[in-house]
Amino acid sequence: MSTSSAISKLYATVIAAVIAIAVIAAVAIYMTSAPPAVTTTPVATTPRVAEIKVGLIQPLTGPAALVGQQNVMGALFAVDEINAQGGVQSLGGAKIKLVIADSTGDPSVAAREAERLITVEKVVAVLGAYRSADTKTISEVCERYQTPCLNPDSVSTVLTKRGLQWFFRTSPHDDVTQVDLVELLKYINETYPGFIKTIALLYEDSEYGVMGASVFEPLAKEAGFVIVEKIPFRSGTPSLDAEVLRLKAANPDVLWIAAYLTDAILLQKTLAKYDFAPKIVYYYGVVENPQFAKETGPLGWYVLDKSGFNWDIFEQNPRLRELNQRFKERYGVDFNDASFRNYVSVWVLYYALEIAGKRASPENLEEFRKALRDALLEVDIGPGVFPPWEGVKFSTEGPDLHQNIRAKSTIMQLYPDGKWYTVWPLDVATKPIVFPFPKWSERPSS
Repeated sequence: MSTSSAISKLYATVIAAVIAIAVIAAVAIYMTSAPPAVTTTPVATTPRVAEIKVGLIQPLTGPAALVGQQNVMGALFAVDEINAQGGVQSLGGAKIKLVIADSTGDPSVAAREAERLITVEKVVAVLGAYRSADTKTISEVCERYQTPCLNPDSVSTVLTKRGLQWFFRTSPHDDVTQVDLVELLKYINETYPGFIKTIALLYEDSEYGVMGASVFEPLAKEAGFVIVEKIPFRSGTPSLDAEVLRLKAANPDVLWIAAYLTDAILLQKTLAKYDFAPKIVYYYGVVENPQFAKETGPLGWYVLDKSGFNWDIFEQNPRLRELNQRFKERYGVDFNDASFRNYVSVWVLYYALEIAGKRASPENLEEFRKALRDALLEVDIGPGVFPPWEGVKFSTEGPDLHQNIRAKSTIMQLYPDGKWYTVWPLDVATKPIVFPFPKWSERPSS
């Protein structure tokens, strides 16, 4: 299947899901581990408002469209669960309505869409927006309009270091996820002394790639690794030939990559084209999207990717296993890190809505937005609800303001069966890591 046809098919599925909300019964059981602080009981027999609008901004067109569309799936799935179990109880059962906007992967478009959602659609909060560069501009708009901005899926460390009072992030950022890779590389060297000495960095030149590389480089150097090449590139470029030839000349043991999905697919094919196979190929996110495995086939086997959630971890938890099965029945794919992070963030917002609904009414939008912002600071979800995370609790002070201090990261590897398996940390790993990265001549042709 081509990337363009896959985008059209998946985008149609998402739009259909927006128009026709499926009722999913018996979901209360899934949040039984939620903390007492967010447990509520109905306080009215009829809703004070019929619905609560929440904005969701994702790249639904452009190079990151496939990931953006899966993010929407995760968010919609959570909304349907919440509405099916009775909506926001503190507001008498008001239903959540997602108002979905397309950032197109352009920070200026993302900012305009955020302003439209806030001023025209009158949303109580904005979720988004996957690409760190887009999230940066969206959060600035939300700060100006004093509207809560909850980010499920951007990793740039700087986002929570700007002192913004209305911005919150549920997922782990660069400072957490990059340490995991360094620890894995150190573990490999302890097992096989001297196996890894050199690293090259290839990264797209926006907020995501630049910040990721800037965080990883000093960590790698501190651990004793030598950086032999650093190459930025423009996302959406039609060719990565020149970049791969430079990488091959540098001949690093590890290739660290920050690239969006279409770029990653192109890169993997270009690495094979020039017969360049480092000992470790690590993608800093994104390639867990099913389209990567479909488009690359054997060329994608054994790459590593950062993650927070993966199907194999869900398999160890009966509650999450059943949840993932229902998601797969609806959309035809497993939850992956991206879609589940958006699912989690909608539930986090719901918990805050229950708290805010006891203190203010959405009919007074300014007052309710402030109550919602304050309620996010009170959300306190412990272990066991969203494993492998230890829960959700936002920091209230310090340089990393409103970052979820309980978010965790893992590393997974793509096996020949087309599935991703968690390989690090060892205490949650379901498969051993395969290394060195097999040579291209050792793989099937298709």
